[in-house]
Amino acid sequence: MGNACSSCKDSGCFAWLHPKQPNLPPKVETDSRPKPVTPLYNEHDEFLSIKNFNLMTKENGIPHHTNEYELMEREKPRLVVRRGQAFSITLNTNKPMDSEKDKLSLVFTVADSKSPSFGSGTLVGVGIGTESDSGWSAQIKETTDTSIVLSITTSCKAIVGEWKMEVDVQSGDKTHTYPCESTFFLLFNPWCQGDAVYLEGAAEKQEYVLNDSGLIWRGTTNFHRPCAWNFAQFEEDILECVLYVLSSVCRMSPSNRGDPIKVTRAISAGVNSPDDSGVLVGNWSSDYSGGTPPTKWGGSQLILQEYFKTKKPVKFGQCWVFSGVVTSACRAIGIPCRSITNFASAHDTHNSLTIDLFFDDEGEAIERLNADSVWNFHVWNEVWMTRPDLGAEYKGWQCIDATPQEESDGQYRCGPASLAAIKKGDINKPYDVPFVFAEVNADKLFWKYRGPCQPMKLLGRKTEGVGQFVSTKAVGRFMREDVTHLYKHKDESEEERKVMLHALRLCENNFARYYLNEEFEEVEFDFQLNDDIVIGQPFKSTVVVENKSNKEHEVEVVLRADTMLYTGQIQTLVKKERNEIKLEPHSKQTIHLDVSFDEYYSKLADQCAMNLACLAKVKETEFEYFAQDDFRCRKPDIAIEVDGELRVGEETRCVASFRNPLPMALTRGRFIVQGAGLTRVQFLKLKDSVPVDGCAKCEFLVKPTLTGEKTINVMFDSKQLEDVDGHLAVNVFEIPTSVTHTNGTDQPLNGDANTSEGEGLTMSELGSGN
Repeated sequence: MGNACSSCKDSGCFAWLHPKQPNLPPKVETDSRPKPVTPLYNEHDEFLSIKNFNLMTKENGIPHHTNEYELMEREKPRLVVRRGQAFSITLNTNKPMDSEKDKLSLVFTVADSKSPSFGSGTLVGVGIGTESDSGWSAQIKETTDTSIVLSITTSCKAIVGEWKMEVDVQSGDKTHTYPCESTFFLLFNPWCQGDAVYLEGAAEKQEYVLNDSGLIWRGTTNFHRPCAWNFAQFEEDILECVLYVLSSVCRMSPSNRGDPIKVTRAISAGVNSPDDSGVLVGNWSSDYSGGTPPTKWGGSQLILQEYFKTKKPVKFGQCWVFSGVVTSACRAIGIPCRSITNFASAHDTHNSLTIDLFFDDEGEAIERLNADSVWNFHVWNEVWMTRPDLGAEYKGWQCIDATPQEESDGQYRCGPASLAAIKKGDINKPYDVPFVFAEVNADKLFWKYRGPCQPMKLLGRKTEGVGQFVSTKAVGRFMREDVTHLYKHKDESEEERKVMLHALRLCENNFARYYLNEEFEEVEFDFQLNDDIVIGQPFKSTVVVENKSNKEHEVEVVLRADTMLYTGQIQTLVKKERNEIKLEPHSKQTIHLDVSFDEYYSKLADQCAMNLACLAKVKETEFEYFAQDDFRCRKPDIAIEVDGELRVGEETRCVASFRNPLPMALTRGRFIVQGAGLTRVQFLKLKDSVPVDGCAKCEFLVKPTLTGEKTINVMFDSKQLEDVDGHLAVNVFEIPTSVTHTNGTDQPLNGDANTSEGEGLTMSELGSGN
């Protein structure tokens, strides 16, 4: 591009491509090189001309593991490649290249950079066959009479995003520039050892980068419920949407987009909406009018496509929805990522590393004082990378969280927090390590509040129970993998207590966590509940009171059941009973609280979570006991059956069904079917109600487009029962070459259900269930 080198006057010199050359003006960051007009091609012109570019998407897709991106499969495909790895392009020319006379060089520019420059890495020059300080290089692989095949290798630290490319051709003292009409996309590269996100193991890269579906766990510590999620990172508009979020929502400068630490921190902010109009609106109110209830999402595809189309936050999400979208976003740009569920997850609002809960004489929570909480479960993400800012010992999995809980440096975001730092209690390390440490390690303290002029009484403490069964999908299997050991040592072990004390010293918070009651041994309480409770059935909580002394004791016991949100917030009292008993020496008594379906059904909140509590007092000694537990009413699983083998391009009949567990009919029921690479989103409305103990059933067709392991995800909702789902992992095979078939349609076979494709419904229709 431009005229001969100004320093050596040699028209063949490409010193201007290197920012360290002395002929470059000092501290000039803009691309001020002359822009010669490319002459129209003339077949009789002796000058070597570039007629067009072939970006060789098919040839580059498989080695770069990008062949499944919808961008690569369009009628006019767009090239998607990974940084630090060679890719090929073909330059179609008007005549053979004369290696003695014709000199080629390449110029790459970040597409959305307002002032491209060598110093910021947004402008890169590469001389063919020469070394470059930028880490980029290019070589001629082969030539023909009408083409030149180039092998281009980008830097393993290059900016991730959309790039423009042009070729400079210099013959003698003339130079002409030929811009490529099509841009290309450059991603992080877990296959490149020089990339900060390099991940060993083919199975791990398949799971955490390439899998477009997976499992996200919900439930309680006693009931782990896997829910299928359609990550859909290769689908239409997904990659472009993620890049839009980074550049326009998070306002990341292009020069920062090569650093996975900064990119993932930005993603954790851009996926929520409170302070930057990001992707998702969080809603924990139980009122989802004007949007889609969080439990009705089965994947990220519709969310990200809707956001990219409207540029307005999509309604509504809760933690697992935020996590599913983050997984899609990270995998789309090449960062290894997985969704993580922490059961009994602490939310420490005052950075004391403890969860402080306050109660009155009736055992009722004092909500105005209870800023801290323990969620039944909370879902966040882990991303894989090195941490040069912290040191080699802190590399590996890092926690990020897009659920807008607390601000970090003035924005709702969290992480990346090194799991190694969390396990060691090194809460002085960035980013947001104390918050995540408390989520899995906080001591839980119960206080009795006696009024503003009276001292609080510590009823008890619980040093185990927070941070249980930390779960993610296993590599290569649709099973749960427990990764609690990556976050902490075993509860109440010597190592765990040492780490907690280490963290508390670093915390420097003066909240009273050490003034605990001495253990009282005369009367012992054992609070129990049957936690395997199917919705539609009654349940009970039980406390066993044992007098271990030689004297009689009078004990007052209050048992109560409340509905709650999965965040730990108490909603509505279902039932409360007060009991006064006399315990003979060395005797036991069992007290029950029985709750019927009719008593709890109308008061259930989202996801059918319940909180059971017991407050007891020994009158003679004024010793007080408090315990609580929670559970979630178990819902039926949808069974999915596939009629034969699945093959690319062939329609296959599937059946989804479950039995109605409620003592009432289900009306206005519908199934929602999803499956990346298998089908578009299908909505199947049931014509008839489902009677008590009746079977809700639908039939549908899938028509795979890609081979390999895929997941069918089916959800169900109705007026009486929602958030019912099921999933089935299936293998898709190629069609035998000897078999021919005709194309069918995507309409359902079932006469009891009506279908419409996802693209034919609005977001409001998805949320309404109508």
